[in-house]
Amino acid sequence: MATQEALEARLQEMEEVRDQLLMGQKVQSVGYDGKSVTYTPASLPMLTGRIQELKMQLGIAVRRAFPVRYS
Repeated sequence: MATQEALEARLQEMEEVRDQLLMGQKVQSVGYDGKSVTYTPASLPMLTGRIQELKMQLGIAVRRAFPVRYS
């Protein structure tokens, strides 16, 4: 299991990659634990989901429930 510091560093790096992709850069890579993942604008939803998972692991985000609408 990764330490809190490692999770925080990974989260920061992934958020920077997301921001760079949103600013128009075509490809970004993130490396950790000897592995590398390359993201493109098409993979933004997956990247955003992984960022949310890391935030939940760190206790700085909660899973959102689906909104309920009453008619």
